[in-house]
Amino acid sequence: MGSPKITNGIVRAVREIAIPSIVVLLGVVYARTAWGETVAGVVMLALTALTLSGIYLSAKYWTTTYTAGFALAGLVLLFISPDIVSELVHPIFGYLGTALVLVFLLLMLKLLAEKLGIDAVWKR
Repeated sequence: MGSPKITNGIVRAVREIAIPSIVVLLGVVYARTAWGETVAGVVMLALTALTLSGIYLSAKYWTTTYTAGFALAGLVLLFISPDIVSELVHPIFGYLGTALVLVFLLLMLKLLAEKLGIDAVWKR
């Protein structure tokens, strides 16, 4: 199997950022029917944070081009793809979820800068 290309990173970003995770979606729907919007919002944030932290931890071992494709496509997708899960919870949790994804993508860009060797700005 060949080395992952930038298009592989873009496809992964579409799967992870644009299309909601089935686990997150089912967890939010169950929590909303069982306990209400507020608990569903907390469940959404917790499951999203768990998913994103797993991706970030594995991204340390990705190739530079794969990381670039994922990070750059993820930023574009964050602003153009609708967020289905946030429609099921109180709006504040939708905004917090978007902020969580934005922080994750900024960390991915920081990781990309480190891989490219242009991280001297914050190493001083």
